[in-house]
Order: sequence, then structure tokens, then C-alpha cells
Amino acid sequence: MSREIKIPRICTIGEIFKFLKAVEAIFSLENKFEPDVVFNMLEIEDIDLTGLLLNYKIIEFAVEHNCICKSKLSTNNLVEDKLMEYYFWDLLQAYIKEKKANYKELDFKIKGEFFIAPVALLRKDKFSKEKIKDDFLPKIEEYYKNIPENKNINIDKAKVSSMILQCFSEILLNFWEHAVEDTKSIIVANGNYDYAEIICADTGNGIISTLKPVLNKLYSKDDILAKAMEKFVTSKKDTDHMGCGLWILNQITNLSKGRLYIFSEGAYYLNNFGKFTKGECSYWKGTIIYMFLRLSTPKTLSDIEDFTSEEFNDLKINFQ
Repeated sequence: MSREIKIPRICTIGEIFKFLKAVEAIFSLENKFEPDVVFNMLEIEDIDLTGLLLNYKIIEFAVEHNCICKSKLSTNNLVEDKLMEYYFWDLLQAYIKEKKANYKELDFKIKGEFFIAPVALLRKDKFSKEKIKDDFLPKIEEYYKNIPENKNINIDKAKVSSMILQCFSEILLNFWEHAVEDTKSIIVANGNYDYAEIICADTGNGIISTLKPVLNKLYSKDDILAKAMEKFVTSKKDTDHMGCGLWILNQITNLSKGRLYIFSEGAYYLNNFGKFTKGECSYWKGTIIYMFLRLSTPKTLSDIEDFTSEEFNDLKINFQ
């Protein structure tokens, strides 16, 4: 009898806990080659960019880690259209058919009044880092600098671009430094003139397992995740790694009245417009970061209190 992974009807960031519960069994199948697994997406009525990314990521993990064989993806028209629109369809088809995925098809696109910028974080391929620095980030910056005059949108274009690029860079740097076992993650920036979202998910070393060994006390999973949000907390002591990336993201979220959601290895930390909650949830190997930025109240490093102190003199910010 085949195993069915039934994806929830509403597959969005707002219902992410249901998704995590639905797929966590996959992580227990590593190297078990379970046959005829069906990823059932037939009943999905709503799916956002987070849902698309996470569905890609769980199937990629299942194939790459020999969890399944001869698997099947069942989708409806809504899901197929969304997967194609956001460039995940060919990737998923390649994995289901156990063929090599072509990540170089991922590209920055303007669709109507919003943009989508997915890029693969291929650790062994210079393509990724060069493309992010020389292609993706300048295009995002250009998008906000060149708002058509007839839109009558009054935002600080330079500050909006700076905020998005800063957050994109910090999330990217966090994954590159910690998710060393995961070589096929995708980071996505998506937005319009009102908001921007940045989403990334890996299935490598999560925040819990990397930070726990360096803490001096025994903490619960959710306390470790909350601890990771503090200034100068790092799993890489005695190095030039400052441990400020997640703290910076959290501060910008607070000041701009945005959202920052982090899930890692059975724990979550949510910052909803400055209100914090944490707890334990279904297991996800690695880390998921979701960030929602309001562009009407953009904030940057210069707005963070005491950021200019001598403690930060050696802080390295990528791509600025």
C-alpha cells in the first residue's frame, strides 16, 4: 500500500503549522527508499509563494536523501498554474522523474505590478553568488527606483531598496554560513510597491542543532530559537562571525512593523508587527525564514538604536 503525503487545502504562510505536520514524516524516511509515495496536492484551494517553496523543498529532500522511489505528484490546475508562474514546476517534475534539475532557469521577472526573484543557492556553483550580486539585487533596486510617476506612490525609494537588500543579504548570509549540508536551497524575493516578502528554506543543519552545543545552559528548543535572535549570539565563537544577522532582521521587523517567522527543528519564533510568540511545532529539518516588509515605513541599519557603536565596527554586510 502506497504512502500518501496529503498537502493541506490552504497551503500558505498563515497555515504553515498544518503543512509542517503533514510533511514531517518524510524526514524519518532518510535512506529507506519507500516506494510509490504520493504527494497529494489535489485538494489545495489556496497556495502562496511560501507554500510553493516548501513543497519544492520537501520533495527535493525526499529524492536527494533517498526517502522515496517511484513517487508521484498529484496536482490540480490551480497548483500547476502557480508552480509554473513561480518557476517551480520544472524543478518538481525533474525530481519526481529523478532527473537533474535545471536551476539556471530561475530568474528575476516583473509580472504586472509585482516582481518575483527566485535564485538557487548552489554552493558548488559560482553562478549563484555572482548572479545574486551582479544581477538579482541590482534589478530589485532598479524596480523600486523606477516607480512610474502615474502610480502616485509616495515612498522613500532609496530607503526601501536599502531595507530589502539588507534583509535579503542577511538571510542569504545566514543560510550560506549554517546550512552547509544543504546545497540546493532557493531564496525568493517577491513584492510590489506596497510590500516585499523574502523566503528561504533549507534542510541542512538547523539553528537548534548548531547553536545548542555552544550555549552554557540547557534550553528548550523554542528558547534556543529565541536566544538566536539576540545580539552577538553565534554558533561560531572565536571567529569573525558576529552573530548579529537574525538580530538585525528582528530589529528591522520591529521598526518597520513587519513580520518575521522562523521555524527550525521542531520550534518556531514569530514576530508579528512587534508581538513575539515562540513554541514547539512539527519537525522541519533545517530552517525556514519568512519575512514580510511594509514599504510605507522602511527602516535600515541607521534606524537601529546603538547600531553605530564600536561593537559593530567589524560587521560585514554583503552586497551593499
